[in-house]
Amino acid sequence: MKHARDLSGQMPVGHMAEMDGISAMAVACLRAWNQGGAMRAHAMLCERMTEPMATASFEALHDVTEVLGSNVRRPLRCHAPQCDCVGLDEAAFARFVEEAALGEREDALMLASLLVAPRGILPLADAAGRLGLALHRAVLCQQTQAIPDPVNQTRH
Repeated sequence: MKHARDLSGQMPVGHMAEMDGISAMAVACLRAWNQGGAMRAHAMLCERMTEPMATASFEALHDVTEVLGSNVRRPLRCHAPQCDCVGLDEAAFARFVEEAALGEREDALMLASLLVAPRGILPLADAAGRLGLALHRAVLCQQTQAIPDPVNQTRH
């Protein structure tokens, strides 16, 4: 006899405040795309980063969603954009994008195999790598802008 388990994709497994830059941005992108489509995702990216970075991120996100759309094993479940909880599907997607961006190819391919049919694994991993790198660049720029200029402008 099997035990009843609720392992739906929306089951909370974490909080947005606990996620780092790439993962949090990947979840925000997935939520925006799920809630309002391409226009909502593009608007969200433009709010959070410069126009060239938002465009690069959006193009990579579009590639990811195209591969997911035609090869996904089951629809990914998302929480509302303003929700602090992170669902199981969102956490898996964020981990996948982060692994792909950081060059952990084998791990990214294994995680992609959980999301899509076999013919979509390589295209999804490649698109996720581009998305993760674009999000990583944007996060680094945000962190750099947050560093205050020194009082003394003398550089040695």
